[in-house]
Amino acid sequence: MITILGSTGTIGKNTLSVLKSVGKQNKVFALSANKNINLLFRQIKDFNPKYAVISDKSNALKLIEFCNKNKIKTKILFGEKNLSFISTHKQCKCVLSAIVGAAALKPTYDAAKSGKKILLANKESLIMSGKLLITAAHKSGAILIPVDSEHNAILQILSSFGIDYNNSVRKMISKDVDMITLTASGGPFLNYSKSKLSKVTPKEAVNHPTWKMGKKISVDSASMMNKGLEIIEAAILFDLKPSQINVLIHPESIVHALVTFTDGSVISHMSAHDMRVAISYALSWPGRHKLKINLLKKFKIDKLSFHEVKPNQFKCLDLCMRALNIGYNAPTILNAANEIAVSKFLENKIKFIDIPVIIDKALKNMPINKSNTLKSILECDQSTRDYITNYINTKWK
Repeated sequence: MITILGSTGTIGKNTLSVLKSVGKQNKVFALSANKNINLLFRQIKDFNPKYAVISDKSNALKLIEFCNKNKIKTKILFGEKNLSFISTHKQCKCVLSAIVGAAALKPTYDAAKSGKKILLANKESLIMSGKLLITAAHKSGAILIPVDSEHNAILQILSSFGIDYNNSVRKMISKDVDMITLTASGGPFLNYSKSKLSKVTPKEAVNHPTWKMGKKISVDSASMMNKGLEIIEAAILFDLKPSQINVLIHPESIVHALVTFTDGSVISHMSAHDMRVAISYALSWPGRHKLKINLLKKFKIDKLSFHEVKPNQFKCLDLCMRALNIGYNAPTILNAANEIAVSKFLENKIKFIDIPVIIDKALKNMPINKSNTLKSILECDQSTRDYITNYINTKWK
C-alpha cells in the first residue's frame, strides 16, 4: 500500500497514471494535497484511498461534504501532523515524497524512521537534512529510491551491473564508480546574455523546453539551481565526493545520466523525457513493471549533443557546489534562500538575475553550524527564510 504526498502535483499525477497502467489502483493507501480539492476529490473517486489529507480545515470540510454526497468512505484529515500520520501508518509500506520544497521534510523523515520504502521525488528533504535522513533509514531499514530522472538513471545503471544499493553497502559504490555525470537540458535561457536574462519574465521561466513540471522546479531548472541541488542529492544518496560528480549540458534530454566505472567504461541511461519511466522503476525496484503507456512515440533521436559547463556560466550551480563543499547546514541555508527568492520572482517582486544574488547573501551571512537534529534543521530553515524575506523587502521596495 502506498501513500502519495503531493498527489495533485506533476509527480503525484504521473504516479497515479503508472499505478493505473499496471493495474494497481487498489494499492493506494492515502493521498495528500495542498489546496487543489477538486482534483484531489477526483483522485479519491478513482483510487478509493483509506485516507486523504488536505492542508486546512475549511477545505477538509468541503471534501467531507463531497465524499458524503457520493457515499465515499475515505477519511478526510487536514494539517501537517496528519501528513506524518499517513506516512508512518502500519498499513502503508511505501511513501512517495512529492510535496514541493521544505514542507516534505518532516513526513519524509518520519517515514524513514518508520522503515518505509520511500520514493524520493522531493530532493529538498534530503538536501536539508544531509546525513540525518540517511542515518534514520539505516537504523530502521528504510530504503530511499530516487525518482529524479538523473538519480533514477544512475540507480538503474548501478543495479544493472550488479552493484548493491542499500543502506549497509552504499559506501562500496565509490570503489567501483570513478565518476557519475548528470545531464541538464540547460533550460530555456541557455544562451541568453546577462542583459537578456535581466528581462526574463516568470511566464518565460516556467516554460521548460523538454519537461512538464511545476512552476518552482521549472524556475530552478532555468537557473540551473535544480541541477546544483541534484549534485548535492547525488553526493548524499550514493556516498560520493563532490569531485566524483560531473554535469553535462544535453539539450535533447534523452541521456539522463552516465556512470564512469573504475576500469574506464562509461555506461549511459536513455529514455523518453517522461517522468513515468523513472516513477515506474522506483515503484517496481528492484524489478520492472511492464507499462501499458506507449512512451516510444516520445523517444525520437535526431541528434544527441553534449556540452561542458563553462566556468562561472551558471551562478546558482556554483552556489550549490559552494554549499556542498562547506557542508554542515550550508545546503539548508541555500535551499531556504532559493525557495524564498523563487517565490518572490514568481510574484514579480525581483528579477530572475536577482535569485543567485539573494542566495549568495544568505550563504555569506547566515551562521554555519552542525545541524544534526530535525529541530535544528527546521530552525535554520525558518531563520534563513526570515532573514532573506526581510532582506528582499528592504532592498526591493
